[in-house]
Amino acid sequence: METTTTDVRAGFERAWDNTAEFLPRLGAFLLILIAGYFIARFLGGLLDKVLTRVGFDRWVERGGIKQALSRSGYHVSDILGKIAFYTIFLFVLQMAFDVFGPNSISALLTNII
Repeated sequence: METTTTDVRAGFERAWDNTAEFLPRLGAFLLILIAGYFIARFLGGLLDKVLTRVGFDRWVERGGIKQALSRSGYHVSDILGKIAFYTIFLFVLQMAFDVFGPNSISALLTNII
């Protein structure tokens, strides 16, 4: 009977230790994810605005891209801004998942990048 009580107590202590170890990592993960999202969104929008301001869309229209994009509703600078956002956000996701140590999601993102 004594060993059962000791096993249960040891189990609860291990569960508490695992929870206490996990919660700071979860907080860091969420912090990196949220901050990274806003940074990626800002940089993607900034690239879009800079390309629009320097007339990049007009330069590309001369190359015949305007006809291909006319039905999409997007300008080339919009598309490049979105590509920049998703590229930066992939790096953010990789950093966020690295907080938990080696895992399959982090390895997959590393291979994609």
